[in-house]
Amino acid sequence: MGSPYANDTRPWGALHAQIRAHLRTLRLSLAHARDALMHFKDDRLDRDTLEPAARRVDDLMNLFAGHGRDSAQGAAWLTEIQRGVEQVTNPKVAEALRLAQVDIAALRDVLGS
Repeated sequence: MGSPYANDTRPWGALHAQIRAHLRTLRLSLAHARDALMHFKDDRLDRDTLEPAARRVDDLMNLFAGHGRDSAQGAAWLTEIQRGVEQVTNPKVAEALRLAQVDIAALRDVLGS
């Protein structure tokens, strides 16, 4: 089984930088969503639903912090993140989660998953 990066003509460093940039903005979007859900007791369930997704973003950032290329693990964690984001339908965080979905889709494209 070949690497999903095998047909990409960009240098690995450029791909790596692109992955890290999307992970940073994904982390920021999830942080904004969680922060918006901090003030009301009724929002706790949604906030708690986003916590595992936020931790997985941190795991992905650690995976790609060095020269990691484990695209299978990255794709699995990205799926977990997407599930967490999709479970939250609170209108207070709709825009932040829409932005998160944009980064998730971009990461899927880059990772080839």
